Amino acid sequence: MVGPPTPRAMRPSSVLSRPPGLTSTSFSAIPIRADITRLGGSPELFPPLILVVDDHDDSRAIARLVLESVGFRVAEAKAGLEGLHVAVDQRPAVVLLDMILPELDGWEIARLLRGNSDMHDATIIAVTALASNDDHDRALLAGCNEVLTKPVPPTTLLSTVQRYVGFPAAASGRRSC
Repeated sequence: MVGPPTPRAMRPSSVLSRPPGLTSTSFSAIPIRADITRLGGSPELFPPLILVVDDHDDSRAIARLVLESVGFRVAEAKAGLEGLHVAVDQRPAVVLLDMILPELDGWEIARLLRGNSDMHDATIIAVTALASNDDHDRALLAGCNEVLTKPVPPTTLLSTVQRYVGFPAAASGRRSC
């Protein structure tokens, strides 16, 4: 009996057939590559990916250290266009986005991500040194879910990301900051 059709996003991109002579039906098809988040993968095995887009090496390094310390996977980009490409290619659970970037600023990146069918519902958190209410409002209007003002305490960064992805530090078995 054939089950309901599998949505395109859930289909594995490649499949292994059962090796010759193997009688177990459990090996009839093994997904090699799949979208783990859509398939309900275990967070301990496949933690959420966080993209840090910031042109300051120290800011990216600190964010990576804080996020990886509790088990998040982290991707980085140091310029606007690179950040946009990484976001669309890797579809992170959260984009931590500096607003002042070379090539393409954070406001434009947020607008473009909101207009992209694969990223329109992504969590985008502006992380900026711009502290005025007008700057924060501008980031929210561009499509950011929240705005954090630099310098961001590590506990604030971590709790903000965790609030959006529901990936608790306790479940990872790693120490929190």
